[in-house]
Amino acid sequence: DAVGGVEANKQKLRQAISIALDFEEYIEIFNNGRGIPAISPVPPGIFGYDDGSINPYIYTLNPAQKRPMRRPVEYAKKLLGEAGYPEGRNSTGAPLIITFDNPWTGADTAPVINWYIKRFKLLGIQLENRTTDYNRFQEKMRKGNFQFFSWGWNADYPDPENFLFLLTSANGKVKF
Repeated sequence: DAVGGVEANKQKLRQAISIALDFEEYIEIFNNGRGIPAISPVPPGIFGYDDGSINPYIYTLNPAQKRPMRRPVEYAKKLLGEAGYPEGRNSTGAPLIITFDNPWTGADTAPVINWYIKRFKLLGIQLENRTTDYNRFQEKMRKGNFQFFSWGWNADYPDPENFLFLLTSANGKVKF
């Protein structure tokens, strides 16, 4: 599996993808500019949110404006090369293909899927869409039969526990 693992090259691949997935752009296009990209599991306005933190793998701090700036795609391409996939190709020259599992069966989801494909293409990575019904999607998640997916969580009460309990308690689906 090209994406999973704790080895340095796998981490660099995931970091490159994270940089290429420009969620500032996503929010502007699909949410009409309403929202901010997540930088932690705990969102702004909730106790425990660290307003001064940034994800140093995706952002640098602009000292003049004192706000995070997304690392450029050129930096992501450099990381991709260090991961063993220069220009999105492996050592034999074959393109890196990553599968994208999602439960988005509605007609209005095609632009979102195409946005993900476009962002991966910036790195030379081919993103193969695998839309399925929600039951099949959940089965893939439970069995770990995926490479890349998008899934969300909506809080029903304003407490950090509402965001962290699935990651740190017996309610979690997996141990890690």
